[in-house]
Amino acid sequence: MKANGYPWRVFGVLLICAVCGVAASFPFVFSLYADLLAKSPVPLPVLILLGLLQNSVILALVTGFGLFLTAKVGLPGAPFIEGWLSGKSTEERFRTIVQPALIMGVGVGATLLVLYFLVLKNELPQLPLGKAALIPLWKRLLVCLYGGLTEEVLMRVFLFSLLVWILGKVWRSDPGASGRHVFWAANIILAVLFGLGHLGSVIPLMPVTFRIVVGALLLNGIASFAFTHIYWRHGLEASMLAHFITDVMIYVIGPSFILQRSG
Repeated sequence: MKANGYPWRVFGVLLICAVCGVAASFPFVFSLYADLLAKSPVPLPVLILLGLLQNSVILALVTGFGLFLTAKVGLPGAPFIEGWLSGKSTEERFRTIVQPALIMGVGVGATLLVLYFLVLKNELPQLPLGKAALIPLWKRLLVCLYGGLTEEVLMRVFLFSLLVWILGKVWRSDPGASGRHVFWAANIILAVLFGLGHLGSVIPLMPVTFRIVVGALLLNGIASFAFTHIYWRHGLEASMLAHFITDVMIYVIGPSFILQRSG
């Protein structure tokens, strides 16, 4: 983060990444909710335009405020992008984030797939993961960019920094409260919010039962903890890559496995 001014170029790069993630999700989303969209009185091109405009405005606001808070509370931010924009060599930093992001992405993705079959086996055919088995591979691959780009900007740049800032204010009067306490409290709250946020993709597809809520909190909470941990240690680019790989495991490899078993 620049010490002498707002990092407008970093803001621009992150905003472009986040909006591109939204655009990349459209083919998958339109296939997943095709029945609902067919009943919409608004033409599909208009929905696409409105969706991009609305998301662009929201993402611009949260990204801009998130970067401000990131610097204020001393979080890692996006060191790779900052170095690249300043003309520094980024080859070494890139090497340091690829291996941990790959290991975490594959590990979290495999863990979540196992838990899906253990916790939500009966509900799986109606969940986005189950329905993704019938959606073309290229659409499933594209939607992974939404998690890796858009969700990471929303969760790590904005919401996590906001939680750390608020909790830091709350615990300021407590001399025994360390930065680690703030980190873990913010991490727990973020994991819960991340899990609840994913219920929105389930509501149009099936009734939300207690098991669905528990599953969403458990599975998405695990992922959120992991991504925040790697963000804390290696920066936003590492959490983006780990999140993308996890989503590839879930939406590309997972549905292919479901198809093989059902065949």
